[in-house]
Amino acid sequence: MVKKIQLNDEQWKTLQFLLEAASRQAATAGIQVPDRLWSNGFVAIDPHGSKLLTLQGRERLSQGR
Repeated sequence: MVKKIQLNDEQWKTLQFLLEAASRQAATAGIQVPDRLWSNGFVAIDPHGSKLLTLQGRERLSQGR
């Protein structure tokens, strides 16, 4: 279980945008990811250079706002 880290509105919306982009297989290049999401392991880059949610990022979203 991922510790429930407090996220501000921008960070929370970024996680939601990345989840939506993944479900639509949309490009993520235009999504600006705050450093805090990278440092907490919620976001990674795939071999093609696309940003994606990690399992930790998905679990944090499932914990709710």
